[in-house]
Amino acid sequence: MNRSVERRVLGVLLTALVGLAAVAAPAQNPAQHKDAVLKERQATMKSQAADLGKIKGYLDGKTDQAAALAGATSLTQTTRKIPSLFPPGTGAASPDGKFQPKPAVWTDWNKFLGAQKNAAAKADTLLAAVKTGSKPQIQAAFVDLGKNGCGSCHESFRQKLGD
Repeated sequence: MNRSVERRVLGVLLTALVGLAAVAAPAQNPAQHKDAVLKERQATMKSQAADLGKIKGYLDGKTDQAAALAGATSLTQTTRKIPSLFPPGTGAASPDGKFQPKPAVWTDWNKFLGAQKNAAAKADTLLAAVKTGSKPQIQAAFVDLGKNGCGSCHESFRQKLGD
């Protein structure tokens, strides 16, 4: 076989293999995708609560600065991924049934992103405070994140469901 024919045959074979791989890959069921998103969203929020607990533990003298630093570092990462946890069509209640996003998450997406960016900036400030080890600085940043970062977003975009 000459080189030109070999290349064409190889090209056809590669195209066929790529096509077969695409057909063989299972399509994700939309309901399964939604459930996975809801579980990841709840797990992330619980992780954030645990991270805040590590910082609070340091403020209360129950943990060391290294634990607070780990928590603050994690918070800076998880606050940045919040928009990806709220794709359209995932407005259902959390798996534990305690909370549900308000429709404003999607109807006022830019406001939601602004709240997320605000919380991320406050998490950065908290991380910087934790790095200093200064409990008064950490306390101020901790309260600010809780009230004006996480709390502000929850007030505007989270609905508590029946107890």
